[in-house]
Amino acid sequence: MKIITGLRLAITLLLAALILLVPAWIALPFRQPLRTRIMTYPFQFFSYLLGWVFGVRLTADGHQHTRGALMKNHLFISNHLSLADTPLLLSLSPYPFIGKKEVLSVPIIAFAGNVGGNLLFDRKDPEDRKRVQRAAVQRMREVSSIYLFPEGTRSKTGEPKPEPHWGLIWTAWQENIGVVPIAIFGSEKILEQLTTRVWIKYGQPLLPADFPTKEQFATACWQRVCVMFEELKTSAETLISGVAVRPAQDSGQ
Repeated sequence: MKIITGLRLAITLLLAALILLVPAWIALPFRQPLRTRIMTYPFQFFSYLLGWVFGVRLTADGHQHTRGALMKNHLFISNHLSLADTPLLLSLSPYPFIGKKEVLSVPIIAFAGNVGGNLLFDRKDPEDRKRVQRAAVQRMREVSSIYLFPEGTRSKTGEPKPEPHWGLIWTAWQENIGVVPIAIFGSEKILEQLTTRVWIKYGQPLLPADFPTKEQFATACWQRVCVMFEELKTSAETLISGVAVRPAQDSGQ
C-alpha cells in the first residue's frame, strides 16, 4: 500500500503541474478578485481528478445551494478528518481556504492556492490569527466565500471535536456573515485503502440575525456540523451493513 500511496502522491504533483501551474502564473499579475475567478475551475478540475486517483467514491448532498448568491459573504465550516478533505470540498464548491502556514511546504499546490485566494496563518501567533480574521472578512465581502476547518487540526478520533476555535465564527456574527455548516464522514481512510467511500453534506446557511449573541450563533453552527456528521455516520453504517448481509440473503434463495 505504501508503494501505491507514493505513486498516487507523485501523480498528484504531476497533475498539479499540468493543471494549476500555468493558470496560477497567468493570474498572478492581477488583483485578487480576478485571481480567484481564474483559479476556480482549474482547482475544481484538479480536485475532481484527485478523487479518481485516490479511488474515492463520493456521495455529496446540498452543495448545489452553495453557488450564486453564496459566492460572497459566507463562511463555510467543516469538521476535519484527513488531508483529503480540502480537495474533496474543492471538487464540489471551489472556494479558497483558511489554513496553517505549514501547507507552504507543498510544491506547486501551495503556490497556486495562494494565488487563488487562500489565507494562511501561524498557529503559534495569536496576532497572526487576528490578521487572518480581518483579511478573511474583507475577502468574503469583496472576493468570495471561504472554507474553514474550525477544529484547527485533523480529528484523531474520527469524530468532530466538541470545542473548535470560535474566533472567526464569532467574527462572522459580528460582521453579519452567514455560516454554511458542512459534515464529512469517511475521508480519514483514503490513504489507507485502494477505494474509499466518503460522504459530504452541506447544510443551509445559518444567519447571524437569527441569534442574539455570537456565542449562541457559533454553538448553533458547530452543533449543526455535529448533527449532520451523525446523520452521515448512521447512513453510512446502515448502507455498509446492508451490503454486508446481502450475499447471505441471496445465498438462501
